[in-house]
Amino acid sequence: MEKKDAFTLTTLILDVKSHAMKALAALSKFMGMYDSWLTLIKRYNFKWSNLNWSFAPFKSIFDENGNDLKSMIDWIMEVSAVLPLEYKNILLFNTLTGLRPDEAQKAIWLIKIRENQYVD
Repeated sequence: MEKKDAFTLTTLILDVKSHAMKALAALSKFMGMYDSWLTLIKRYNFKWSNLNWSFAPFKSIFDENGNDLKSMIDWIMEVSAVLPLEYKNILLFNTLTGLRPDEAQKAIWLIKIRENQYVD
């Protein structure tokens, strides 16, 4: 990092690069050089995200392989069967609309309190 050259990181495989970047970020904070680290990230156009990792929690909830729609629906039905009616309706509303939880909460509030304004 002192050389201000991160070319070696570009040659690493994705998982190793991610671990190295995390370690370098921690080291740069410890050494008081975090601004230099951010400059390197920008110069080499490094990205923190890993697309395979981002879907892992979703896949683990519904299916071992993450590709079975029936198991997703079965899971929703199984969970809905033990929830109180109001929570069941919220789960189904979120599932059907695809809204984020805070967006769904606002939408449900508008539907209950200000139905005419929500439709408008």
